[in-house]
Amino acid sequence: MTANEQPKMPVSHRPIPLLPAAPRNRSIAKEITRSYTVGRHEFSRMISGGKLEIVIRTSEVLEPDVRAVLVSNVNADHPAQWVEIPFTLRDQHTLVCEIQPKQTGLYTFWARFSVDAGATWFPDTVPNAWLLVDPPQVDQLRMYTLIPSVSGTFSDWAVQLGHIAAMGFNAVHLLPLTTLDTSLSPYSAHDLFDVDPSYLDKTSTKSGLEQLEAFIEQAKTQNLRICFDLVLNHVGIDSHIARRAPEWIMPDVQNPDGLRRARFWSDKGWQQWLDLALIDYEHPSQQVRWEIYHYMTEYAMFWAKYANETNGFVRFDNLHSSDKLFVDHLTQMLQKGYPNVGVVAEYFTDASTLLDTVPKWGLSLILATPWDSRFVPQLRDYLKYIHSISEHVRFFMPITSHDSGSPAQEFGSIESTVPRYVAAALLGTGATGITQGVEWGVKEKINFIGQHPKLNYTGQPMFGEFLKQVNDILVKHPVFSEGNNCRFVDNNHHAIIAVFRKSARPAQPCYLVV
Repeated sequence: MTANEQPKMPVSHRPIPLLPAAPRNRSIAKEITRSYTVGRHEFSRMISGGKLEIVIRTSEVLEPDVRAVLVSNVNADHPAQWVEIPFTLRDQHTLVCEIQPKQTGLYTFWARFSVDAGATWFPDTVPNAWLLVDPPQVDQLRMYTLIPSVSGTFSDWAVQLGHIAAMGFNAVHLLPLTTLDTSLSPYSAHDLFDVDPSYLDKTSTKSGLEQLEAFIEQAKTQNLRICFDLVLNHVGIDSHIARRAPEWIMPDVQNPDGLRRARFWSDKGWQQWLDLALIDYEHPSQQVRWEIYHYMTEYAMFWAKYANETNGFVRFDNLHSSDKLFVDHLTQMLQKGYPNVGVVAEYFTDASTLLDTVPKWGLSLILATPWDSRFVPQLRDYLKYIHSISEHVRFFMPITSHDSGSPAQEFGSIESTVPRYVAAALLGTGATGITQGVEWGVKEKINFIGQHPKLNYTGQPMFGEFLKQVNDILVKHPVFSEGNNCRFVDNNHHAIIAVFRKSARPAQPCYLVV
């Protein structure tokens, strides 16, 4: 070694971690079956206040020292807090525990086991289970859509509540009540935080919102819930937002006013709604985006507060066209502020997207469109689809909507109302309804755009008693609110649908619906 050379030091390495000396027991039995599904897309659903029994069964007799607990954030003080619920031994092969969620929301749980009487514990080897808890009013929803433009004032609406309740409906959907912009469409708002003057009783000294509050009190006396329609994507071209904060609107140099219009798809390709200016949720300025998020969230919360007064609903118009990041934010705020308000969504998308977004956004019900299936084979396939994903996705299936034609226009005759309502109410999963005028046998849909004289009907509604009879069946027989329990026994007939419905609950009667 020369004077300039340094002695070579051995290369050090990080210590190697040790594995267990012998395999540890990671299971309580060779085969385990669970009463619940696991994985984020296989979430379960239940109604708040109900009880969910969780069962684990083993292929062999359980050893005396086996213990099990359920780890969950259900009924915890905070979503990140975990509560342990012990399983009890039902028999030598079966462990059971029960949870009863007090609040709505999305929760998770998994099992932990011990084979040495609790000295050491190990988690179940499957993914976490997820549970979406809905507010009680989601079950057996029977909703009547009231069209404000042809119904007079709030006082007139209050008079109609008795008529609506008498037909067996338990909720009223109001098209957007916000002040109308120049096109006079309820979906083209001028001011998001006030009601249109055309709905006011001019002899009253109360403000518009005070008259709305009086109407809500009347609805509560009839045990009717109110569903408020929310329009998140666009506002009127002459609205407060378009005039005072035009930077909140998507730009479009092709339009003289520089405002981009909302679009829709037709047989002629993409068309513009000339009265609707698109809100720019993707504005490049973070400050402007925050302003838009804050304002539109407050708009939704403003109307959700009224819905909350009746344990009612909000309806998301055109959710499929909404900004997904904003919806993430908004639904989190709704869940925190008004967890007992149900959410009905007009949301046209594929099943995979539904399974991903329904639990994340807490969507109680998705609008079904049976009027698009005008003939029996297509309707049968659509009903099969509704039931195939009913364990995870629940649908609200009215006979028609305010956007569609009347039953006579969609299906060929006024009399089609009878079989079509039976299909919507008794072949779905329990949530159904009608649009104003269906009970009277209107030949054409009611025009909800513009200001019109109040419709006055005399005598008894043509289908009023029939609707009540069907709605009473829904109330009395929970089998019609269950999913995936339709066995088609019509041999794929081209003109007849026949379904055998059997309840998953023990000792419940079965039904044949034709």
